[in-house]
Amino acid sequence: MSATSWPPSEDDSAGRTAPEAEEPADRTLPRVTRTDLVTLATATFPLLPDPLCPACVTPRPETAGTARLALDPAPKPDPGTYRVRPLGAYALPVAALANPVCGALGSDTWINPASTTTAPVAGTHFVRGYAGLTDVTWSGQANRTATSRRLAFLEGLERYAGTHRRRGTTPVLGSYHQLAADALDPRTCGVYAPETYANDPLVSPFDPDREIPWVRGHSLRDERPVLVPARLAHYSAGVDADNFVFECSNGCATGSGLAEAILFGLLERVERDAFLLAWYGRARLTEIDLATLTDPEVRAMTGRAALHGYDIHVYDTRMGPPVPVVTALAVRRDGGPGTLAFAAAAGFDPAETVASALSEVLTYIPHLPYQVTERRAELMAMAADFTLVRELKDHAQLYGLPEMAHHAAPFLDPLDRLPLAEVFADWDAVRPRTGDLRDDLALLTDALADAGHDVIAVDQTTPEQARAGLSTVATAVPGLLPIDFGWTRQRALTMDRLRTGLRTAGRRPDDLPADAVHLAPHPFP
Repeated sequence: MSATSWPPSEDDSAGRTAPEAEEPADRTLPRVTRTDLVTLATATFPLLPDPLCPACVTPRPETAGTARLALDPAPKPDPGTYRVRPLGAYALPVAALANPVCGALGSDTWINPASTTTAPVAGTHFVRGYAGLTDVTWSGQANRTATSRRLAFLEGLERYAGTHRRRGTTPVLGSYHQLAADALDPRTCGVYAPETYANDPLVSPFDPDREIPWVRGHSLRDERPVLVPARLAHYSAGVDADNFVFECSNGCATGSGLAEAILFGLLERVERDAFLLAWYGRARLTEIDLATLTDPEVRAMTGRAALHGYDIHVYDTRMGPPVPVVTALAVRRDGGPGTLAFAAAAGFDPAETVASALSEVLTYIPHLPYQVTERRAELMAMAADFTLVRELKDHAQLYGLPEMAHHAAPFLDPLDRLPLAEVFADWDAVRPRTGDLRDDLALLTDALADAGHDVIAVDQTTPEQARAGLSTVATAVPGLLPIDFGWTRQRALTMDRLRTGLRTAGRRPDDLPADAVHLAPHPFP
C-alpha cells in the first residue's frame, strides 16, 4: 500500500510522528502482564484473541450460501476518490498488534532513519507454513512517519489474513474431479514447467484425483459460489497434497468493505499481469512526461531521486483493461551499483497511479547500491546462471548490477513521450464518475470478463479486521499472468497469455513467438 492510494487522516495532516502508546481500540481488550522474575518489573499489554486458538474459536463449516458475497453500497467521498474512508478512520489496536509479549503482528515496529527518499516503517513476525518458519515483513512507505506506520499496520493485518485462514471455518476436502462443477481449476491460474516438478523436491504436479483442501469464494462474473484451492488463497497454509505451486500475496487487498478490497485486489492483479507482459515480451511503451504533473509531492519525489543521482521514468503499461497501469524505472546516472530499480501501480486516477509507482520506487533507491555492493559476487553468479535467482530480493537486486542494464533496453527506448493527460485521454472518456465504488468495480470486472476471464474473490477478513471496520480479500483472475519469485518457478512462462497478451492489447500484430520471449528473471521487487 502506498501513501497515495489512501487519503490521509487528520492525525497525518497534523504531522504526528509517533502513535500513542495505546489507541482507544486497545482499551477495550483484555490485558496480559509479564513479570520479570529477576527484577520483578512488570509490563502490561492488551491482548487480541487468536482466531486459530481452539479455546477461543469454535470451528464452523462454511456453506456455499454463507460464502456468497453481497456487495453493500459503497458511497465515495467524491467521484474521484477510491478509498471510501480515510486512513485514520480505522480503530486499530496498535499496542495489541505490536508488543514484545503478545503482539499479533510481532514485537515492534521500526523506522529507517537512513532512508532519505521516504519515511518507511516496518515490522515482522514469524509464520509457520508448509516451508517451515517464514519471516513475514510488513511495511508502509510514505512521506510522513505517522502515515507510514498506519499503512504498515494495515499491510501487516493483510498479510496476517492472507497467510492462514483465520475465520473459524473449516475447508472443504475433495479432489478436483469430485468438485469440478463448483471449483476453480488451478491449472488455469498457471503451473510450473515440467522440469521444475522433476527437479524441485518441494513441488509436485497438480493431480485432479488427489484430495486437497478448498475454500469458498465467489465469482463476480457468474454470481455464484466457487471452490478455490486453499493453496491459492492462503499462501502459508499448504499441505503435502496441494504443493503444486508456491503462491504469494498477489491479488490480496484490504479496504473499508468488500467492494473496496476486491477493487484494489483486482488492480494489483492487472498491474502484475501488465508488467510481466511488458517485461517478457520486450514491449516498447509510451513514456509519461513527469513535467506535466503538477502535484508538488511528485516533484518533490523526483527531486529527491535526483539528489541520489537517479533519473526517474514512468510508462503507460496498460495491457487490455483500460484502467491506468504505470511502471516506474529509476536509472542511476553514472551506471554504478544500484543501476536500475523498478516499481508499478494501477489505479483509476492517473496522477495518483503515477505517484504510487514513484513512491514505491523511491523506497529502493537509498539502499540498493549498498545491497548490490554487499552481494556483488553472489549477484554476478546469478547473472551468469539465472537458476540461482531463488528469492524475492534476488529479482530486484540482480538489476542493480550494471552488467544487467541491457535487459531494460526496451524501457529506455520508448515509443513516445507524452503529457499525462494525453496518455490517458481515452481512459478519462470512459472512467466512471459516480458516487458508488461498486460502479468502478463493475467496470473493471466487466472488462476482465469481456476478455474471457472469470473474477473470483475469497473473503479473508479476520475477526481483528472486522472489529476495526476492515475487509480483506484474495482475488483470482484465471488466465492473467501471476507474479512468482525464483527463476525456476515462473508460471507466466508456461501460460497462453504470455503469447497472446500483447496482440490482444494492440501492442503487436501477432502472437509473441517462443523465440522472442525475454528469458531473463523479471526485476519486480
